[in-house]
Amino acid sequence: MLVRILTGVVGIPIFLGLLYVGWWPLFALVAGMGLIGFHEYVRMWEHKGVHVARIPGYLAVVGFALWAYLAPENAIFLGAVFASAGLAVLSWLIFRYNERNVLDALVTLAGVVYVGFLMVHLLLIRGLGGDGRGWDLGLKWLSFAFFATWAADSLAYFTGRAFGKRKLAPLISPNKSVEGAVGGGISTLVVGALYAQVVGIAAWQGALIAVGAFALSVLGDLAESALKRYTGVKDSGNLLPGHGGVLDRFDSSLFVLPFVYYVARLFFV
Repeated sequence: MLVRILTGVVGIPIFLGLLYVGWWPLFALVAGMGLIGFHEYVRMWEHKGVHVARIPGYLAVVGFALWAYLAPENAIFLGAVFASAGLAVLSWLIFRYNERNVLDALVTLAGVVYVGFLMVHLLLIRGLGGDGRGWDLGLKWLSFAFFATWAADSLAYFTGRAFGKRKLAPLISPNKSVEGAVGGGISTLVVGALYAQVVGIAAWQGALIAVGAFALSVLGDLAESALKRYTGVKDSGNLLPGHGGVLDRFDSSLFVLPFVYYVARLFFV
């Protein structure tokens, strides 16, 4: 527990500082996290004997990050990255068909979407303010997404420890409880209602968005737990002492960030 707390004390200010700075330092952070996260994904599947296409996957992850950083408003770049990733992986399968199989290609494409596409929504939200630096609208929406997720995770943990009796998903994550989920949901609702004024929306709108974000954060957490259980690993990596790997730390956020981005783009920005 002490190591986990110390990692948070050191890591969170650095992470928040890079969110504030924005621009290329944040791009470098997201691209780096994407590459490390995809590497963790590859290592997990290796435990099941599945050989993910590393190079095409790495290139696709960086391609998503470049698209989100250089042309976030131009959807044609999204299609280009998707098409390029698909062609690269399928070409890899064709030329190495005697060594690899269709499952390898499908798992590779799934990892590109899971890690690369979902993670770069962090950059897309950061760009909502225009300049992408300082305390602008993009950072306000981004902090809304992260604070709501962190509040849910924290209170769900302590509520579950104190009152947890009924298992939420015993076959996937036996330590998570229904009571913990209720505590996390309440905390997220309160954070959303209070933080709504920061992003310039009504309290009920903030609460509603936060509840949706909470539901997706639970799904994101359980999705990674299911992946780890299926591949037989305890943690996705060991980059962050006490927290595991990048996917362990940002599994909930991977599902929340796209939701917050599209809600903001469709209804408020």
